Amino acid sequence: MTKSLTYGAAFADVYDEWYGDDAETAATVRALTELVSHIATPRILELGAGTGRLAIPLAAALAAGVVVALDESPEMLQILRSRMAHADSSVGNVIVVEGNMADLAALSTHGATAGEPFDLVFASYNTFFNLHEPGDQARCLCAVAQLLRPDGIVVIDAFVASGDAPRHATTNEVRGEWTLQTTTDFDPVTGLIVGSTHSTHRDGREVKRPWRIRYQSPTQLDALCTAAGLELVSRYGSWQMSTFGDDAARHISAYRLVR
Repeated sequence: MTKSLTYGAAFADVYDEWYGDDAETAATVRALTELVSHIATPRILELGAGTGRLAIPLAAALAAGVVVALDESPEMLQILRSRMAHADSSVGNVIVVEGNMADLAALSTHGATAGEPFDLVFASYNTFFNLHEPGDQARCLCAVAQLLRPDGIVVIDAFVASGDAPRHATTNEVRGEWTLQTTTDFDPVTGLIVGSTHSTHRDGREVKRPWRIRYQSPTQLDALCTAAGLELVSRYGSWQMSTFGDDAARHISAYRLVR
């Protein structure tokens, strides 16, 4: 069986160029920092940290503590390490771990993270949906629950698909010097979305970047968390803590262990 190309391998070379100036980064860091503001030395785990777009500024915003940046992509993590190496001393304490977030097994074998529980675990930018193999999302949440302190929090940031989301779609956009055409096939029964982004650079380069995610509605996500021993604490429509409503395009959901 041929192993499919990972998201990290497909997008690492352009990820920061396309998404690095995200306007919500600062709001996200503020919200996450506030969640652990009552803890002197918080331990935070980011699932799917990628190039460190959140892990690095989050660690810099903490007075003390540590951010563990977990990702399965060596391509993404190479960029994260390079960014850390060129950052000033205010970068904070970031521990980089290469591993699959479906089971978090890499954390138990890493010398700096083995056996240490977390005060906050989060997955942002739809990263949780990158776990597209059947059962992987449930496994991840069960593993997270095992690594969470009794009063710890799990936060998942994800989009909300509209009820009339098309099964087949094509979109076009421009990001910097790249023109992107993205095609998607959505199975509303399984939630599987198979996509491909055909990117064309101004200099003539063309790259086909495949990807897969498995969508869960907020209700479905709540059920997965319940099965893992987690309960919903709060849900907002953005990192600015806007009200979550029926027309929300995304949700920021916080869970804690069932007491």
